[in-house]
Amino acid sequence: MNTLRKLVCLVAVFGINAAWAATDTANLNITINIQPACTLDSVDAVSATHATGTSGAQSQSGQVRVTCNSGHTYTIAMGAGGNASGTQRRVKSGTNYVDYGLYRAGGATAWGTGGTAADNSLDGEGDWNGTGNGAQQVYGYEVSYNLGGTEAAGTYTDTVLVTLEF
Repeated sequence: MNTLRKLVCLVAVFGINAAWAATDTANLNITINIQPACTLDSVDAVSATHATGTSGAQSQSGQVRVTCNSGHTYTIAMGAGGNASGTQRRVKSGTNYVDYGLYRAGGATAWGTGGTAADNSLDGEGDWNGTGNGAQQVYGYEVSYNLGGTEAAGTYTDTVLVTLEF
C-alpha cells in the first residue's frame, strides 16, 4: 500500500495527469493522374526504281506505327504533300511531275486530304481514327501511280506531313 500512497502523492504534488490522451484522425488522399499520351513511333518511307520506258499501274506500300494509352482515341492524318495541285498529289523531278494516290492498305480508301499542300487533313476526310490499347498499333498504306513510259528520267520526290492528333 505504501507504493500506491507514494504514487498518489506524486500525482497530487507534481500535477501529473493520469488520464489517457485524446485521439484525432485525418484522411491521406492519394491521386494518380495519367495524362493521355500517344506517340507516332515511325512512318516507313516509300521508294521505287523503274527502268526507262516502264508503263502501267505501280504501287508501293508502307506502315505507320502508333502507340497510345489504352482506351484513348486518336486520329492519324496525311497531308496533301508539297507538290499537290488541286486535289491531286504529285511527286516532282525538276519541272516534271507524276501523279499518285495515297490509300489505306488494300487501296480502297484514300488516306488524308487531296486539296492543298498544307496539312489540313484533320477534317475527317480519309483520316484514320483509332483507339489505343497501350501497345504499338500498325496501319498500312499504299502509294499508287501510273507510268506512261515517257516520263523524263530523274528522281521524283514529295513529302507528306503525317499528323497524330490525340
